This record gives sequence, structure tokens and C-alpha cells, in this order.
Amino acid sequence: MLTKLRKLDLAIILSSAAAVIAYFFLRPGTFQFFLWLTGILAFFRLLGIVRRRLLWKIRNRLIISALFFIVTPIVLITIFFYLIINIIIYQYNTAIFDNLMQNEIKGFEESSGYYLGLADDARIRLEVQRFKSRKPRFLNLAFFKETGGRYQAFFTYPEDLPLQTFDPGGPLAKFESGYFKIGGVLYHGVQQRHNGYAALIFETLNQEFFDAMPRIGDFRVLYMGTGGNTVSASSQEMSVRLNDKDFAGFEKYHFPFPFTFRYWDFDELKNGQAALKFNMFLLINDYSKILQKLKTSDRTGILRDQARALEKEIIRGGEQALLMSKSQRLDELRKELEVLQKSDNQSSVFPISVLVRFMLGLFGFFIIISFFIGLRMVRVITRAVNELTKGTEKIRRGDFSYRIRIKSREQMHFLAESFNDMASGIGRLLTEEKEKQRLEEELRIARGIQLKLLPADHFACPEFDIAAVNIPATEIAGDYFDYFHRPGEFLSVLVADVSGKGAQAAFYMAELKGIMNCLQKTGREPAAILSECNISLQDSFEKVTFITINLVRFDLQSKNLIFSRSGHTPALFYQSAKQSCLELSPRGMALGLNSFSQEGIEELRLPYQSGDILFFFSDGLSEIMNEEEQMLGIDELKKMLLGHAGLSALEIKEKILAQAIAFAAGRANADDLTFVVMKVR
Repeated sequence: MLTKLRKLDLAIILSSAAAVIAYFFLRPGTFQFFLWLTGILAFFRLLGIVRRRLLWKIRNRLIISALFFIVTPIVLITIFFYLIINIIIYQYNTAIFDNLMQNEIKGFEESSGYYLGLADDARIRLEVQRFKSRKPRFLNLAFFKETGGRYQAFFTYPEDLPLQTFDPGGPLAKFESGYFKIGGVLYHGVQQRHNGYAALIFETLNQEFFDAMPRIGDFRVLYMGTGGNTVSASSQEMSVRLNDKDFAGFEKYHFPFPFTFRYWDFDELKNGQAALKFNMFLLINDYSKILQKLKTSDRTGILRDQARALEKEIIRGGEQALLMSKSQRLDELRKELEVLQKSDNQSSVFPISVLVRFMLGLFGFFIIISFFIGLRMVRVITRAVNELTKGTEKIRRGDFSYRIRIKSREQMHFLAESFNDMASGIGRLLTEEKEKQRLEEELRIARGIQLKLLPADHFACPEFDIAAVNIPATEIAGDYFDYFHRPGEFLSVLVADVSGKGAQAAFYMAELKGIMNCLQKTGREPAAILSECNISLQDSFEKVTFITINLVRFDLQSKNLIFSRSGHTPALFYQSAKQSCLELSPRGMALGLNSFSQEGIEELRLPYQSGDILFFFSDGLSEIMNEEEQMLGIDELKKMLLGHAGLSALEIKEKILAQAIAFAAGRANADDLTFVVMKVR
């Protein structure tokens, strides 16, 4: 069973088992590791299943690809514009925040210049008392008068302000304006000197200070402390502070951008001078308010929203001074709304929200059009692929009449035409194959009938031992051999070769056998039999058809053989007394030729005795070719006959056949191969 599992399945099983073991016996961290590993492996296994079940179709792959090519640009463009919008908003809010802080500095410079211009302790104290009555939460004041080369404080707010820390004659001697840190606290303010007086006005910077800032922009400031942090070093602190309860009223936080600034660190002195360092605040955008303003982008909508917000703050209550300030601001907003409403009756204002909706609609319209165009192209391609798949399945099941119908004139149309031609060609090939099988079956039957027309391969009588071979080059042979025995009188043996091969030659061979059977019964000499055969067959012969024959008649009483040849290959005659092999080639023309005549056929008479061998063969044996394109030849056959003369006719046949096959080295016969071995007992 394990062999049937995929490697990934086995890994999932092992990882799951390890997770279970880790849950009960090991530490929680180990369990979480194996749990995550199992989840990742299962995810990739699911991807494989989806790929096999869903993505095996080209249509599904193309549709997913089309969606990918449509969705990917949309996502990238969306991310791009999202980043651009955030950067623009960040730059806008940074400018607002920087202006607020610079305005504070300018206000401090103007106030300190005014106070120092009075150049009188009592008047300065009297004017500053007005500040004190307002009780600002984060403001710090310190006024000094130079006496005997040293600055003595004559007014501070708050009263417990540590003067030794903020002594103008100490480390702060060269400070003028900006951010500075002293005593572990970050401040923002100015220091001025005039006519023996010094004024230090500064604010304590912390999260409460930034929360109390005017809500001019749609952002809040996250105070990051005084440690000279960077964004990367304070990411963990940032995530903690963003979820802090101080931000409970802030609906959404996105992209906290750093606002970097330089400050003087008077807690770290080098050669009596403060160190100049970098720090940052985080500006956090409230997108819910930004989107709300986009929905009501005209000035009237914005003012109306601000008025509603002030009304809610007044209802919630608070310090009397702040409530009075908010009420004054609310009255101003209502007056401005009345003016804008009157102007709206005379002129129309094109809201930004309408433009945004129009652009979104236009963008969506082009996306939908692009999607349907891509889907249409996918359908055109996949329809043709589905037709091809369907056609292939039909052909696989044997339906070669199915044709693909594609109306377009595109490349798929030509592919469909090629498929249809292929299907038609396969159908024709199968029809031809069936016809070929039918013909082969008929030829096999014909070969069986032909074999019945031929005598047995081995024939034995008291006077002779005969063995024969007949191997066709095609299904049926054009070579013919036969023997006719009349005990006590004669034995006739013949080998014939009809020109050509195949069925036509086999038909002539069958006709020749019938004529020979009739003529042998007459007891005529071989030359007369051959002449009579030519007369009987001449009406059947075509112009290019002829028959060569070797015919011998053994006279059992006179112990002589009579051999006639009608254009056939020579015969070999082994004489045992002389242990020599003669090549017998009496003259004679092939049957069916115009020049054939009985007078042209020579009869050769020779005595024979025990041990003599007469060897008839067709040119299919002597002309066998080896790999070097060399023929076996008659001389080689003589050597074979001399070498095996002491064997029986059957053994001689097997030896000669084996040597001929070895000489051909497995090459197919180009012609029918026939030979007969006749050995005198």
C-alpha cells in the first residue's frame, strides 16, 4: 500500500504523525513547527489536485491565464495609485504638521520678543500673568535677569520648573530655537536675550501634547520617545502603540509615515556642547475621514462635517475655556456655511466625488470590455481544441467518419482540415489494411492449395532417394518440382521456374502440373514432352511470360538417364565412381518464347550407377546474395555436393539449405528457392 502513495502524501502523513506526537510529548514550539509543515505540504498537495482536476483542460488554463493577465495589471495599478495617493497625503500632512510646529516657534519668538522689549521685571511679570491665568497644559516659561554676570530667574511657569536645568548661562547658552532634549524629556521652543534679560518659552512634547493638537489634517501623531529611534528599530513599539487605548477614537490606521527632525541632546554633552541627533514622529492617516471628505468634497460638505463634530464635542462637555473656544469656532462655521449656501444658489460646484465615480466607472468599463474580449478569444481557441479532443476520442473509439466543423478561416481552421484529412486517411488505411488482410488470407489459402499440388519433400523408392525444397519469395511460389514413378519402367523428375513471382506465376505452375501429369502417362521422351507443353501453354502465355524446365527420365531397365533442358539453370551430376561433379547444360529454349522449337531441344543420355547424385536447382539458389553483394554461384554448389556426397538425399538437402541460409546472413530471398536432390541407391 505504501508503494501506491505519492512521496508528498507520505510526507504529509509523517508530518501529521509528528505533530500529534509533539502535541502530547514535546514542547509547544515543536508542535507548531510540525503543524505549519503539515499545512504547507497539504497546500501543495491541494495545488496538485487542482492542477490535475481543473487545469488539465486547455480552456480552463487559458481562462485562468486571461484572468491573471487582466487581474495582475489591475492589482499592480491599484497598488501603484494607492502608494502614490499615500505619498501625496503623507507629503500634505507632513507640510501641515511642520507648519503647525513652525507657527508655534514663530509665536514663541514673537511673544518672547515682546516680553523682552518691556525691559522691566514688574511689567514682564504682569504680562506673563495673563498666560498663567489660561493655564496651558504643556507650556513652560522661564524669565531671567542678568545680575553680576549671572542670570537670576524672576518668573517661572510652572513654579516647580528646575531652573538649574534651564539656566541660560549653562548648556543652553547657545540654544536659540527648535527641538531639544534635557532631563530625558523632549521639548520644542525658543530662547532669546535682550537688554540683560533672557526668556525661554518651550513646550513639553509627549503623546498628550500631540493628541491635543488642532485637527487640521486627517492624521494623528504617534510620539516615539527620545531615544533617537529609527523606523526599523521601533517597528515593534509602533505596532504596540497603534493598538493603544489612546487611539480608541481613530477608526483606521494605514501607512504610518515617519516625520524626521533634528534635536539638541543636552543630556549628552561633548566638549561642553550638546550632541545633534535625529528622531522621528509617526504621522498616521485616518482614511475613514479622507474617504468621507471625498464623498462630500465640496466646501459646504466639509464645513458641515466640521460643524457636526464640534456640536458633538460641545455636548460631551469639558473645560470652560475650551468649550467657549469651540462655541466661537462653531459660530464661525455656521456663518461661513450661510455664505456658501447663498453662493451655491448662484453657481454650481463640481464635486470631486463625481469625478472619482466617473473615473472608477470608466476604468471598470474598460476592464469588463477587456475581460469579455479575452474570454471571447479563449472561447474561439478552446472551442477548436475541444473539437480536436472530441475528434481524437472518436477516432480512438474507431469512428473514422467523424469530421471537425470550424467555420473560421484562421489557423485552427487549417488544423481542423488537416485533422479531417488525417481521419480520412486513417479510414482509407484501415480499409486497405482490411483488404490486405483479406488478400493475405486468400494467398495463404492459395499457398495451402499450391502445397497440395506439389509432391512431398521426400520421396523414396527401391532405386532412388529424393529430397526437395520449395521456399517462395512471396506468399505463393512460381517454382515447381515434381516426380513421376512407374515402377520397373522409369522415374521422371522435373524442376520448373515460371517468370515472375506471386499469384500469376502460381497459376501458370498449376496449369503446367496438369499438362505434365497428362504427358508423363504417354511415356514420351523429355524433349517431346517439353515441346508438347509449349504447344499446350502457348495460348495462355502473355508476351513477357516464359517457363524454364529441367526434365530428366531415369530408364530403370537400361540404367541410363535422359536429360533435357528448356532454358533452365544447368544441372549438377555427381559420379561416385570418379568422385567428380559434372555441370549438365544441354541446349534448349524456354517455353513461351517465339524462338522455341522442338529441334532446338537437346537430349543428353548418360549412364548412372549406385551412389550417383543428380542435383536440380532454380536460380533462386545459385543467385543468393551475401552482405558484400556476392552470389553463391554454381561452383560453390559443386563444392557442397562433393563435400556431402556420402550422405543421404535428405541430409544433403539440409546441409545445402543451411549453408545457403548462412551465406545470405539473414537477407530475404529475392526469388523463389527450389532444388531437388536425386541419389541413386
